[in-house]
Amino acid sequence: MRHERIINYLFKKNQLVTPKELTSQFEISERTLQNDFKLIEHIGTSAGFQVTRIRGIGYRLKISDRAAFSKYLQELAATAWLDTDDPTARIKNIQLILLFSNDFITLGKLADLMDISVSTVKKDIKHVDILLEKHHLKLYSKAHYGIRVIGSEKEKRTVILKILKKQVEAPPFTKKYQKFKLNFDQVALRRKLTEDLAAFHLKVNDVVFENLIQHIELLCFRISQNNSIHDESCPLMTTETIYDGLTEKIVRYLTPRYQLTFSEAEKTYLKEQLRGKITVLNDESATIHLTESITDALHVIDQSYHTDFSQDETLTTALNLHIAPLLQRLYTGHQLENPIIEDIYTRYANVFNLSLEFITTLNKKLETKISKDEIGYIAIYFAASLEKQANQAMDNYRKIAVICATGGGAAYLLKVHLERLFSNAEVTTFPLNELERIGSQYDLLISTVPLAYKPLIPVIFTTSMMTERDLHKIEQDLSLLREAADKPLDLNQRLVGLFKKEWFQFTSEQDYLAVLKKASQRLEEQEWAEKGYSASVLERESLIDTIYRQGIAGPHPMEPSAKKEVISVVFFKAKTFYQKKEVRLLFLLNIHKEHLTLHKEISRLMIAIMEDLNRNQEVEKIKDYEDFLAYIKSLLRRGTKND
Repeated sequence: MRHERIINYLFKKNQLVTPKELTSQFEISERTLQNDFKLIEHIGTSAGFQVTRIRGIGYRLKISDRAAFSKYLQELAATAWLDTDDPTARIKNIQLILLFSNDFITLGKLADLMDISVSTVKKDIKHVDILLEKHHLKLYSKAHYGIRVIGSEKEKRTVILKILKKQVEAPPFTKKYQKFKLNFDQVALRRKLTEDLAAFHLKVNDVVFENLIQHIELLCFRISQNNSIHDESCPLMTTETIYDGLTEKIVRYLTPRYQLTFSEAEKTYLKEQLRGKITVLNDESATIHLTESITDALHVIDQSYHTDFSQDETLTTALNLHIAPLLQRLYTGHQLENPIIEDIYTRYANVFNLSLEFITTLNKKLETKISKDEIGYIAIYFAASLEKQANQAMDNYRKIAVICATGGGAAYLLKVHLERLFSNAEVTTFPLNELERIGSQYDLLISTVPLAYKPLIPVIFTTSMMTERDLHKIEQDLSLLREAADKPLDLNQRLVGLFKKEWFQFTSEQDYLAVLKKASQRLEEQEWAEKGYSASVLERESLIDTIYRQGIAGPHPMEPSAKKEVISVVFFKAKTFYQKKEVRLLFLLNIHKEHLTLHKEISRLMIAIMEDLNRNQEVEKIKDYEDFLAYIKSLLRRGTKND
C-alpha cells in the first residue's frame, strides 16, 4: 500500500526528502501525505523506526531498533506481490482469485483479501467483467452468495496463463494453487518432455518449451480440482500419429504421478496444445514449397526497402524453421507470448513494419491478426541480418584515407585503431593540406576536421583521440552511409538535423490520437510527407501502439513516405493516456522507407532518453526548442544506449 511504499522510499533515500518530492513521487496532495504520516508514525512505534520532520526542509526516516525494522522489511517483501494502489494490478489479481475459485465469493470477502474497500472492489469488478467477456467468460452473480466466473474451461485456462505470465506469481491466498505448485515437479517434467521430443525427433525453442510446461502444469492443477474438459466442443484438427504418440506418453507419465484422470476431451485439448506449438515438417514437397515462398517474400521486401535479405542464406534457413510453426499457431489460435517483447519493440522498431509486411506477403490468405509478440520474434531475425550485412560491408573497404590535422603520434594511434576496426584494409594518413592527393583509388575517407570541399569518395568524421565509443560510432556512420552516400556523414549531425524548430511544440491537449492526427496531417499538408501519410500513421497506431517506456512515443506510418525527412516533436503539458499508457513526449517519424539504419539510430536515441529519465528529470526542465536541442546534443555527446 502507499504508506508502505513511502516508508520504503524514505529508507532507500537515507536523507532528508522534501514534501514536494514525496507528493510528486506518489502523486498525492500534501493533506493526503500528512494523513499517511499519521499512520506511518503509528506503525513505526512497533516496527523500530520513526520519521522526523524538519519544518520547511523535509522528512527523514531514522531506525531505532534494527532487529524490529529488519523484521518489518521482511514482512513487507512477503506481501509485496500486489500494489493495491495500482488498479491494473488489482484487476489482474481479482481475476485470478475468481478464476481459481470453484465457489461463489462475496464482494466483502474480495475486499478483505485485497485489503481495499468494497466500493473499490465494485469499481474494479466492472473492468474484470469487460476483460472476461473478451474471452467469452461471464461473471455470474447470486444474491447472498456472491459472484463466480462461468464459461469454457479452455478459455479460463487461457486467461489464467495470460495473467500469470505478466506477474511473478499468483496471489498468496490462492492456497490450493500454491500448494499444488510446491508439489509439482517441473524439473522432472522438463526432463521427461525433453526425452519424449527427442524420441519423436522434434525440436522446439526455449520459449515454446516453457510455454508447454506452463500449459501442462495448469492442466494438471485444473484436473486435480475437478475442472476438467468433458463435454466442451474440442475438435481434433490433426490425424498425425506423432501427436497421438506424444500425447499418450505425457498422459501416461502424469496420470500415476499426480493421481489424475484424463477425459478424452482433455487428451484432445493437450494434443491440440502440442500441435499448436510443434510443427512436423516430414513432407519434403511442403518444405520445398515453404522455402520458395519465404525466398519470394524476401525478394518483395528487398525491392521495397532496398535491402539484401534474400541473399542471406542463414536468414532463410532460420525463417524456414520458424515460419512453419508460426503459421500453424496462427491457424490454431495458439500464438506465443514474447517475454522480451517491449525491449525488442523499442530497440528494433525499424524492422517491425518490415516483419509484418513479410508475414503478410508470405501468406496473403492470412485472416488471423498476428500478435505483437509473434511479430517480435520475426523482427529479431531481420535485425540480426541487418547487423550481419553491416559487418560484411566493413570488409568492402580495402583502402582507407585518413585526415588527421594533429599529425605525429596522434595520427599513428588513429591509424592503429582503424586497422583494428578494418582488419582487411590498408589505412593511410594524410595532413589536411594533402586532401587533393586523395582520389578514387581510396574507398573511404575518415577525417578528424571539417573539409573545405567534398571529395569524390564517401566521407565520415571522427575524433583525433579515438575511444571505443568513437570506433563504434564509425560503424554506425558506415551503416548510415549506405543509405546516404551522396554527402559527408556524421551520425550525430544527421540525427540533430532531423529536429527542426518549426516541427517542435508543446501541447495542452490530452487526446493522444487527436494530437497525433493533427501533427501528421500538418506534415502531409505542408508537403513534407506523401499523401496518405496521416491515415497510415493512425492505422499503424491502431494496429500496435508505439508508446514505449517512460511515456516516450515514436509513431510512424505503415509504410514510410517522406518527401523531406524530419521528426515532429510534441511535449504533453498535462497527463495524457492512451491504451492505459501515459504519453509524455511524442517523436513523429517522417523518414524514407529504405532508411532502416537511420530508424534504428532514432530508436537508440529514444532509448537513451528513456534511460536518462530513470536517472534524472532533465527532460522536465526543457522549456523551448533551444533547450530541447541542447539536451539532444548532450545525450549524443555522452553516447546513446549500447555505444
